Amino acid sequence: MNTPLLLTALATGLAGSAHCVAMCGGISASLGLGSQHKHHLLTYHAGRLLSYTALGLVFGCLLPLLGVRPHSPAWGMVLRLAAATVMLLTGLQIAFGVNLLRRLEHYGARLWRPFASLVQSLLPVRSSSDALLLGILWGLLPCGLIYNALGLALVSGNPLLAALTMLTFGLGTLPAMLLIGAFTGTLLKALTQDSSRLILGGLIIASAIWTALPFLH
Repeated sequence: MNTPLLLTALATGLAGSAHCVAMCGGISASLGLGSQHKHHLLTYHAGRLLSYTALGLVFGCLLPLLGVRPHSPAWGMVLRLAAATVMLLTGLQIAFGVNLLRRLEHYGARLWRPFASLVQSLLPVRSSSDALLLGILWGLLPCGLIYNALGLALVSGNPLLAALTMLTFGLGTLPAMLLIGAFTGTLLKALTQDSSRLILGGLIIASAIWTALPFLH
């Protein structure tokens, strides 16, 4: 198990909570507060986590399908360096707001358009199946932090580890999403303070340096 990779994914989810609430908070609030069936909120988030995990599994399969052998010494070093690079970029984005994936987000928004009408048709949510499908679709929403997490999944070179990486990222987004209401303001304030973002980003940058240590000797 690659602990730095998973910790980076978790920190990315936690640090991106403010962004997640901005993107998905309205739906979470309506499911959790405005609905008589509050279990729809849990079903919705289960759909999101399922979507993230499935994406991780797909991305984790890409390199092996292309003939990359993660367990070979040569490819292992390449993937380790790639993972360190993605972790470094993620840490810089969280700590200093340096987003190098804006263009990728723009292209992702184009791919999202066909799903937008389907999402609208599911609102307001009337059943658990609607909530689950809504969560699955919302997990595909273009987002720079998701792309960072997918980068980690890709360079893991292991489908199961990649799926676990994306699941861990999704779990990191849950606290703010589940606590929308009385505690959300306090939680988001804590997570979005410059000091908090610097600490989370700094830890990820430190993990990136630790991962890249063999190349620094």
